[in-house]
Amino acid sequence: MKTIAKKDKKQQILDAALMLFSGTHDIKKVSIEAIAKQAKVSPTTVYNIFGTRENLVYEVIKMLFTDIIERNRKLFYSDIPFPQKVIGVISGKMDMTSNLNSEILDKIISQDDSIAPYIDEVYINEIRPLWIKMLEDGKKEGYIDKSLNNEALLLYLDTIKAGTTANKEIWKNYLDKIELMQQITRIMFYGFLKKEIDLFNKGGK
Repeated sequence: MKTIAKKDKKQQILDAALMLFSGTHDIKKVSIEAIAKQAKVSPTTVYNIFGTRENLVYEVIKMLFTDIIERNRKLFYSDIPFPQKVIGVISGKMDMTSNLNSEILDKIISQDDSIAPYIDEVYINEIRPLWIKMLEDGKKEGYIDKSLNNEALLLYLDTIKAGTTANKEIWKNYLDKIELMQQITRIMFYGFLKKEIDLFNKGGK
């Protein structure tokens, strides 16, 4: 019973920290005392369970990543056709809960450089393999050009993510413009050329 109670308290504290982190611009200003008050436990209980504030922040990040990764794992490993998986990825990006979790993650990462190695580890061990699975499924079903190297495709996706992350303030002005966002998504998947051009002069002319 004590183990169950401890798990419940741990989740209470994590949920409280998540709520407070989402409502502030500066994560570092959220104290253990404030988190304990929100969770209706004592600061001593928080320290007993997590040891340090840094460990608590790490646990919040793990919780957010676990939620995002599990959602995507279920989608990527499901038996639905590739087009529906793509639609699932897009709709997931537009889902308010997913967006909120991503915003909190970005906020924590941008304010704490020590988190970066953990993020890199999660990407290499969890996220990257999922995307490779998705790309391979797309090739098998004939939706992705088999001549394209997975490394090139992953670099393309990483570049898009880096661009959107670096310009979040610009993107906020357009998120409610559905038609524009749909066009940008279409460009991301199909490009903007209607006819193919021999960009690298492989035709020998």
